[in-house]
Amino acid sequence: MPEKLFFMKKLLPIPSIFKIPVFPIFLALVFFGCEGEDEPIPAYVHINEFVVESTNPNTHGSVSQKITEASVFLVYKNSIESPHQLGILTLPAVVPAIVSGEFEINIDPIVRANGNSLYLEVYPFYERYQTTVSLSPNDDVEVNPVTRYRPDAKFVFVENFENNSHLFQKDRDDNPNTFIEISDVDVFEGEKSGMVSLDTANNFFVATTLDPIEILIADTKRVYLEVDYKTDVPLEFGVLIYNPSNGSETPNLEFVVFPREEWNKIYFDMTQLVAQAPSNNFIFVIRGGIPTENGVFTMNEAKVFLDNIKLVTF
Repeated sequence: MPEKLFFMKKLLPIPSIFKIPVFPIFLALVFFGCEGEDEPIPAYVHINEFVVESTNPNTHGSVSQKITEASVFLVYKNSIESPHQLGILTLPAVVPAIVSGEFEINIDPIVRANGNSLYLEVYPFYERYQTTVSLSPNDDVEVNPVTRYRPDAKFVFVENFENNSHLFQKDRDDNPNTFIEISDVDVFEGEKSGMVSLDTANNFFVATTLDPIEILIADTKRVYLEVDYKTDVPLEFGVLIYNPSNGSETPNLEFVVFPREEWNKIYFDMTQLVAQAPSNNFIFVIRGGIPTENGVFTMNEAKVFLDNIKLVTF
């Protein structure tokens, strides 16, 4: 297998692939009736932010999350009436409901796939939250949604950097001074995280998983890569598509994140990337470097922190 993946000095742009175009949602209540008729009085549903419960930490690892929105609808109890849609809401939210009675409220957790606010998706590996609420005019009802990883979710790998070694040990930049080390500096959770140290003499890194990972797309419906990160420099994530017959590697690094001063969570939808690949074997890649302007580095030193890198499939 080739030992080197040459770093592209100019980082790839963010892909313009938006799975779900999301337009502003306007909730307007217009009532027509006879003069003197009372307008309906809504109940107000207060929906707090999601909590992700841990069910089997040895399997799914961390339950860090960034559920930003939710799809919400009400189902009438003991009735055949159609569900009452409350819409896609940014959490926490307060939404009026012009209905009365007992309902089952259904809340689907939504993430900004690939970090893009125009790519909202019900995260396929989290469970829907359901509970019963009783609504009356002018009442306030509070809902605290809880989710967990679905029992049929498969975790191909989970790297939390808590051990003496980690999955992304292969150095592909031909520079032994730039690599992902296990560090107790600025840890996200637990005792350790992954860290990369860069300077003007060692200004970029390319790290990959040690061995190709087989993903049979015929048996796989969805593929997501979850990452917690904090970085001074832009980072690229993707794969080398590995051909076992001749050892060739085809890079596909279509996911980009920009510098963040605080820890952030991101969900990369890799389903199409995997489905369209000519091989079932993938080497996962992370790379980044100090940017330049007019041939001059924009900073003298930089740090990259990584944690809870996990590949989830069905």
